[in-house]
Amino acid sequence: MKWLIGGLIVSTLLAGGWGLWQWYLHRRTKRLLETLLGSPAWESTLHALLQRLKQCEKSSQAQQAFIAEVSHELKTPLNIVLGYLDTLVQGAWRDEKVVLPFLEKALAQVHRMNSLVQDILLLAQIESGDWLIQPEATPLYPLLEEVWSELEPLARRKNITLRKPPHEVQDLAVEADPYALRKVLKNLLENAIQYSPEDRTISVMWELTPNKKRVRISVQDEGIGIPPEHLPRIFERFYRVDKSRSRQSGGTGLGLSIVKELLQAHGEEITVRSQVGLGTVFTFALPACA
Repeated sequence: MKWLIGGLIVSTLLAGGWGLWQWYLHRRTKRLLETLLGSPAWESTLHALLQRLKQCEKSSQAQQAFIAEVSHELKTPLNIVLGYLDTLVQGAWRDEKVVLPFLEKALAQVHRMNSLVQDILLLAQIESGDWLIQPEATPLYPLLEEVWSELEPLARRKNITLRKPPHEVQDLAVEADPYALRKVLKNLLENAIQYSPEDRTISVMWELTPNKKRVRISVQDEGIGIPPEHLPRIFERFYRVDKSRSRQSGGTGLGLSIVKELLQAHGEEITVRSQVGLGTVFTFALPACA
């Protein structure tokens, strides 16, 4: 019994001694930080450091996720190309009915990979600051005509027509980077064509704001629409509302994220409204040229 009581006393003393040692270390560390940083600056400094570490961790996780997505997106078309070429090499090249369709399908996947690489490079340039906008007076109507002439063969397959702005506003110009604005219009129109059923109309409209200092531009389709739960995420990289449909059409999954980045480089934002089964409208504004 005496041994038991003695053991309890020793354990208590040791525990108390360890607690005192911990208190001493904490107190000493606090005084050292106060000496170096000043009180209570050390607390705010530590808080800021912890926040920065959390941000770095989130950034690292986002980078890893992005790399994984890129790898996945490149892997799919690459495997398709390899499959077609392997079949041809093993003897299918002798069949004239097979050679051309296989080569056309392989070429389509190569174009898809090229588009993906170009989009990734553009995003990387914007984020790194290597790509800077060069705003200039940019007439809207000629730019729209140029973009639509490029996309019209794609629209013609689905008998989709374009409704253009009325004549009285066709001569409006905005202060914007022509390359960036062209990319924005092309991505929005391509997206509209992709998610529109056959025999529909896409409308591109613009108008001066009441103070006549800005031009509000909208791209509206009569497509399948976007469910409300997806709207907050459609500008995320590689986010697709309908993954199978998007991949079948050859989309890179980066179109809307590039639109957002390019407009933000101009100091502008883009908004979206959509109703399932009725269509979607994207709207943004740019400074008007006098």
